[in-house]
Amino acid sequence: MKQLIFICLLLPYVICAQQSAELTEEKQGILTYYNQNPIDINEASAAELLAMGVLQNQQIASFIDHRKHVGKFLSLYELQTIPLWDIPTLRAIQTLFICRINPPRWYVSENTKQQIILRIERTLEQKNGFSPPTTRSKVRFTGNPYNTLFRYRGTWNSHLRAGILSSKDAGEQHYHDFTSAFVELKDTRGNFKLILGDFINQWGQGLVQSGSFSLGKSYESIRATQKFHGGAMAYTSSGESEFYRGINVQATFRQMQVQGFFSTRKKDLILSKDSSYFRSFQFDGLHRTATEIGQQNRLKELATGIHLRYQGKQMEWSVAQTITRWNYPFMPSNPLDWRGNALMNTSLSYIRQFGNVRLSGEVAHAAPKAWASIHAMSWAINKKTDVSGIIRVYQSGYFSPMANAISESSNNKNEWGLFFGHQYQRSKYQRISSYIDIFQFPKASSSQWASEKLGWELLSRFQWDRRKQGQYFAQLKWTHKNLTSPTSPHDLYQGSIDWHKPLFRFEWHSRIMWTHIQSKEQNESGYLWLNDIEYHIKRFKVQLRTAWIWSGSYDTRLYAYEPSLPFAFLLPAYYDPSTRNLCLIEYKGLKQVSIALKIARTDYFQKEVIGSSLDAIAASHKTDVGLQVAYIP
Repeated sequence: MKQLIFICLLLPYVICAQQSAELTEEKQGILTYYNQNPIDINEASAAELLAMGVLQNQQIASFIDHRKHVGKFLSLYELQTIPLWDIPTLRAIQTLFICRINPPRWYVSENTKQQIILRIERTLEQKNGFSPPTTRSKVRFTGNPYNTLFRYRGTWNSHLRAGILSSKDAGEQHYHDFTSAFVELKDTRGNFKLILGDFINQWGQGLVQSGSFSLGKSYESIRATQKFHGGAMAYTSSGESEFYRGINVQATFRQMQVQGFFSTRKKDLILSKDSSYFRSFQFDGLHRTATEIGQQNRLKELATGIHLRYQGKQMEWSVAQTITRWNYPFMPSNPLDWRGNALMNTSLSYIRQFGNVRLSGEVAHAAPKAWASIHAMSWAINKKTDVSGIIRVYQSGYFSPMANAISESSNNKNEWGLFFGHQYQRSKYQRISSYIDIFQFPKASSSQWASEKLGWELLSRFQWDRRKQGQYFAQLKWTHKNLTSPTSPHDLYQGSIDWHKPLFRFEWHSRIMWTHIQSKEQNESGYLWLNDIEYHIKRFKVQLRTAWIWSGSYDTRLYAYEPSLPFAFLLPAYYDPSTRNLCLIEYKGLKQVSIALKIARTDYFQKEVIGSSLDAIAASHKTDVGLQVAYIP
């Protein structure tokens, strides 16, 4: 307890740890889309502004309020008159917006753009699954060792766009193993939207439909605790699992918005021994062996839903309901979890604005009798200080396949928690952010964490940004839980120091990370030191990285974003004593064609075999190469 009090006293001045992926493919894809297809400031919704990931909630609210009072913008220069929109903000969004006074009709082409990406990757060392079969092991991968991806996105004008994606993983037989496509049509004022193909929904606070937008617990506490309604959104990621496939219609009538969708698709499935039920959903999308191919598309999912939303000047509320059916019953191993083959989710959500205070929440129900609720508050006390809070209660039997609200566990179930976040802008260049989250898992489950024991997570971050002199931050995080069988404390400490500094004609980035586990069963640490150098010369960009890793096991792994081919994003886990070196070269040629090559190699100090089973490599090193050709206007 003394440790807890001590850290609480230091919280505003110490700093936090590595978070889960803050830059996902979906978020970056949306930002890239807005870069290439700027949004009309006379049509932009609060959800679209939030999705960009550039603006704070107070800035978004100020923008919407300004447009309501002033009316249509006539020029981008009018953005300078919006309260809270400072010079750094205007610089950050200058390529993301345009101002149309008379938008074209949907069938008239305007600023038409096409985007094409071809990518191929592989590991040079041979995995066991690609070797000739033996008498002891006859199972092998059916395809070649290449990962491939083809992506096309086209924009006819501000109303009509479409996209298609085709990809395969190493070991898969067909180059179109996974295919995704969409066509999106919306009217001039944004009152009507139609999506055919693959899509996601962002409703309420994420207890029923969360789309892909969830920062989780983050030093950006205000952004993490507040969600805007996004409605229907085309699915543009290469992930093979969490999306719908069918038709999605959204219409707005004055202050009311109505949305409905219908989806039918097939998913991978591992059935029980008697082939009568399944225990869990498959998300990896791998179809390399005869067994994995046999699991492909065995689960048939039919889903439909409706969403009603009212938008007032200071109040917004919505009611939603979804129905999901599967051809096999879902029977998880934990008897407290939801079970069945037909699921109905219903929710009521709200947003209320009181000056600089914003309240939001959602109460959701999973038939027949499980509930979940989340209520959040954010308060811009002044220009320098923001605070936020969340209360959440998730019953053990609650379940929604597309839920992704803030929580300690990976699922929104069997948990209650109290979150408090704080951000202080000490000066123009310095910012202190922190949060404390106290949680409990009320009922015993199959998890390794003990029930009815309080846990907590403390995080804080100090950040210093000055454009020409560099960016620096330091972070610290402490997570305390209790293990079960027998019940005993488990503490995870994480810390990192990061700096990014211009150095002559180079950009130098370095990070030192540390993690430590302390419990009855474990007392071990992990370390990571990485250095990046970036250099631009004419049409070439060269990135180099070297990383030193030392960790006791996978439990003390460390995550850090890795430079990769353009529009591909990696946040790998670094563990085991090793080094990781990479070189990324990108050439931007004429006519918007770019070529990129990546070579990366990991050398392990204490391993003679990397991986296991069919993924095993009989060597102490692993080399990854990738090549991409892209046409990006």
